[in-house]
Amino acid sequence: MKPKIWTSILLFISAYSPLFLILAVKDFDFDCTYRLKHPLAIYIMLGFSLLSIFILFATIKLMPRGNMPVMIKTVSNRTVDLINYTIPYILSFLGFDLSKWEDVISLAIFLIIMLVLTITSRSLFLNPILAFAGYGLYDIDYEFNGKTKAITVLSKYELKTGQKFYIKSLTRFLYLVKEKVKNDESRKI
Repeated sequence: MKPKIWTSILLFISAYSPLFLILAVKDFDFDCTYRLKHPLAIYIMLGFSLLSIFILFATIKLMPRGNMPVMIKTVSNRTVDLINYTIPYILSFLGFDLSKWEDVISLAIFLIIMLVLTITSRSLFLNPILAFAGYGLYDIDYEFNGKTKAITVLSKYELKTGQKFYIKSLTRFLYLVKEKVKNDESRKI
């Protein structure tokens, strides 16, 4: 598989880490034994979640800044709109029970559909783990080498028109704002 597909899968798994944590809490027996009812399944879900979060932040940290210094022409914050996109789907699994195969299969089908949509379309949603870390999701029009293009970016910076940033491709449809262009480099753009 191409590296961008692996990045999409990594972003997807880490985005559902809060859901897996909720499922672990729901699986815990608070009444009698004070332990997990399905420890193997929960440990696997939480293990994948923690590993994906670690790899996600390591990848972002170690990723080079990119060689695309771009000037932002327009910016639209999508952070608030897209969080609402997944809430109805996640709420449908609050009655989830790991001992019921139909619940496990339903969750698997839901997650596979969401993964395929994430990889093949521009239907992005904000990863809550990245949101907790201060990243926002933005649609921007930018200028690079005299041409204007439109993309979706993740950024820790508050983006404004006229600012210049280095961006790096994460997936087919998503870029990461890595670093603000310094004033002396800005004159070259």
